[in-house]
Amino acid sequence: MSEESQRLAYPIRRTDPIELPAEYAKLRRDEPLCPVTFVTGDPALLVTRHQDVKTVLADRRFSRAAMCGEGGSRYQAVRPGPDSILSMDPPRHTRVCQLANHAFTARRVEQWRARIQEITDQLLDEMADMAPPVDLVTVFARPLPLRIICEILGLPLDDQDTFTGWTRRVMTLTSTAEEIVDVYVEMRAYVAQVVAEKRKSPGDDALSLLTTVSDEQGTLTDSEVIGLGTFLLVAGHDTSVTVLTDGALTVMRNPDQLELLRADPTLWPAAVEEVLRLNNPGGSIFPRVATTDVQLGDMVVPQGTTVVAHIGSGCRDEGVLADPDRFDVRRQDAGFQIFFGHGPHFCLGAALGRVETEIGLRSLFDRFPTLSLAVAPERLRWQDLAALGGFAELPVTWERTGGGTRHNHS
Repeated sequence: MSEESQRLAYPIRRTDPIELPAEYAKLRRDEPLCPVTFVTGDPALLVTRHQDVKTVLADRRFSRAAMCGEGGSRYQAVRPGPDSILSMDPPRHTRVCQLANHAFTARRVEQWRARIQEITDQLLDEMADMAPPVDLVTVFARPLPLRIICEILGLPLDDQDTFTGWTRRVMTLTSTAEEIVDVYVEMRAYVAQVVAEKRKSPGDDALSLLTTVSDEQGTLTDSEVIGLGTFLLVAGHDTSVTVLTDGALTVMRNPDQLELLRADPTLWPAAVEEVLRLNNPGGSIFPRVATTDVQLGDMVVPQGTTVVAHIGSGCRDEGVLADPDRFDVRRQDAGFQIFFGHGPHFCLGAALGRVETEIGLRSLFDRFPTLSLAVAPERLRWQDLAALGGFAELPVTWERTGGGTRHNHS
C-alpha cells in the first residue's frame, strides 16, 4: 500500500465545501480498502466501494459491540457505550430493535404525516415574515426535525436548546473525553426522569409506548430503555438537519430537476432518494471490528482490524451506478440505496426520514419558488469534524413576492 494512504487522515477534509472529496473516487478505483487514521490517532481501514460497504454493514463478522472494548480503535475520545442500540450485535440488538420498531411502524409514520406538514407550514410562515437573506439551518432545517422528534418522543419543546447543545457536543469528533462523558451523563439522567414519569402517567408518545411495552414484556433493562431514548433523541433529528440543508442546496443547484418536480410532483419521492444518496451525513460514523479474518473484495481484513464503511462513497460508486454524481429525479435505481444502512442496523427511522425530507423540501420550494443561495458556494463552511458533517450555515434569499403564497399540500 502507498505511503500516502498509510497516513490518510479520516474524515477526509473537503477542499470544496459543496463537493465530496475527490479522494473517494480515487480510492474506489485504486485502493478500495485504505488504511486511515482517526482524529484520535487510532488506525482503521476505510472501505469505499458499494458492495464492500454493504458487506461490512451486513456481515456479522464485523462487530459493532467490539468497538466498546479495548480491541476497537477509538473514533472519538471515548469508546461507545454498550447500552446504545448502535453498539449492539445480534441477538441483543435484535431484541432491542424489535421493541423499538413498535414506535416506528409504517402506520404510525403515516399518522404523523399531517402533523409534520403542519409543523413545516408553521416554520415556513415564520420564514416568509423574515427579510432575506436568512440562514436556512437556523430557521428551518434544524427546528423542523427537532420539533417533530420532540412531539414523537413526548419531550417538551421548551428543552430544545438543551437538546441541540447536547447533540452538538457529543457529535463533534474533537470533543474531549470529559465533555462527551458529561453529556451522556446529563442525557441519560434526563431520559431516565422522563421514562419514570411516563411509567407513572403514559401518553400516546413513542417513549410512553416503548416503556409500557418493555414493562409488559420484560423485554429491556432500564439501562437499555434509557439508552434507546437517548439514541432516538439525538439520531431522530441530527441526521435530518444535514439532509434537509444539503438537500435544499442540491435542488437549488439543479434548476432543471426542480422544473421537472414542478411539472410532475409525483417525482418527489424519487427526488428524495437522490437527495439521500448524494448527501450522506458524515459518510459513516459507526466503525466495526473484524472478529475473524474476512475476505473483502481482493483483500483479507485481518481479525481485530477496525473497519469504517463509507456509505457516502458507496452511494457514488461508478462501478455500479451510471453517472453517480448527477442529481437525477428520474433515476430508477432504487435498489441501490444504502443511505439508511444495510443489514441488522438498518435505520429504525427510515420511513420517518423519507416523509420528513419529502414534506420539508417539497413545501420549501413550493412556498419559495425563487429560493437561491445568498452567497457564493465557495464561501460556505463545511463542518469536517462534526460527526455528520453538514454546513455550519446555509444563507438563502428569495424574491419577496415569491414568499407570501400559502400552498395547500392536501
